[in-house]
Amino acid sequence: MDRRGFLRTSALTSSGLYLVTSKSAVAQQSAAGRPLKCALVGCGAQGNALRVASKDVPGIQWVAMCDIWEFSIKSTRGRFLGENKDQVDGDIKVYYDINEMLDKEPSIEAVFIATPDFMHAPYSRLCLEKGKHVYCEKMMSNTLDGARDMVRAGKANKGIFQIGHQRHSNPRYINLRDNVIKPGKMLGRITHAYAQWNRGVSGSAPQGAVKGYDIPQEVLSKHGYANIEEFRNWRFFSKFGGGPLSDLGAHQIDMFNWMYESTPVSVIASGGVDYFDGTEGRPKFELPDNVMCIYEFKTPQGALRAYYQVLTTTGSQGAYEKHMGVGGTAIISELDTNGNQLYAEPGQDWEAFALGDHPPIYKAANKAKNKFWEHPRDWEKPKPPSYGPVSVADVRESKALAQWELAVKLDRKPHAPHVQNFIEAVQMNKPEHLTCNVEAAFKSCVTVLKAYESIASGSKYTFKPEDFQA
Repeated sequence: MDRRGFLRTSALTSSGLYLVTSKSAVAQQSAAGRPLKCALVGCGAQGNALRVASKDVPGIQWVAMCDIWEFSIKSTRGRFLGENKDQVDGDIKVYYDINEMLDKEPSIEAVFIATPDFMHAPYSRLCLEKGKHVYCEKMMSNTLDGARDMVRAGKANKGIFQIGHQRHSNPRYINLRDNVIKPGKMLGRITHAYAQWNRGVSGSAPQGAVKGYDIPQEVLSKHGYANIEEFRNWRFFSKFGGGPLSDLGAHQIDMFNWMYESTPVSVIASGGVDYFDGTEGRPKFELPDNVMCIYEFKTPQGALRAYYQVLTTTGSQGAYEKHMGVGGTAIISELDTNGNQLYAEPGQDWEAFALGDHPPIYKAANKAKNKFWEHPRDWEKPKPPSYGPVSVADVRESKALAQWELAVKLDRKPHAPHVQNFIEAVQMNKPEHLTCNVEAAFKSCVTVLKAYESIASGSKYTFKPEDFQA
């Protein structure tokens, strides 16, 4: 491996922890850990993402799975016995009721919960009270009452309790926070942050029934759904989920709190049901499909404002986060194609940060794309008019910034390091090993859901200290 390849797959954090992202090295590091009997509850898209991410995590033995829909059960079971066959001892037991699963499979040690948000709180409490360790997907809950109950259940029981904000365990994000952003590091005082998750209407289109896989109405009613449409599109109904702001935005808004080790003092938000409004044959959803928020933080270095938007009407520029300081800017995304760049402000000398065996950054090999119009495109660039110069540079424009890249890449599925962090914490019986415990996740839940109060009132919401206390 050449030097650049080595730098791209390793980093030394400020705490001295060497993070290895290759699968073989991680497997060697954790080979001594005992295997854990695990169950998956909720076998839809997110449950399947956890299954895929678990494939290279040592110590997982899948013994049971649970869902109310035969379609999800059938497809996920086949993948367990195929792609995850090395983690299954012969067969995997199938259940349609979590209580039955827990009663009949006492050997289960850890439960992964990937159900709709409104079931996170009751299922987490149930599993914890049964003596199980719990990995529960984010958002913690679609309500603050539900989230508070999860914190209390975690405190009242001995099980290890992780929430699925997987960026907390991603070595690229850890490198950015510990080596680039933290006070005294490369960006200087952070004054602004920006994040977005833009998704087109095709990616947000409502889901319907699947032929041959009906769910009896009595089963739907037992679990709170009026019909199959509510079940398939639960994210857009306040009874079951938190809309795109929760489903997508929770990941990135959580990063504001985590990166700056703080909570906001206020939020002002605007949003509404702009597209799925019941007109022109489109379904009508309850929760806003487009939302913009501005959070204000008070850090030891001064005021910091963070803007967030989630859109379901355009996929323009996808999803990424940007952190802007007086010394430079960093752009990051879970996908390397969407963000992995840094820009030094004039007068900043970052050469020293790129020295050593495991530096956090390296010089960009190619010209980085700081402006969206610089990115490659598959349409023809307009020809300049024939009547004279196209434009004259504004003298107030800043000079081009020095371009760098983050030295850590992740060659695993984004959820894999977080799943592994949970498994390691259980193996060692050390809750302090978790990168996103229930208390930290609760603060992010408050940060996200209080934006809805700002939308409803049309005014700024000012956080109170007690908001973040469960």
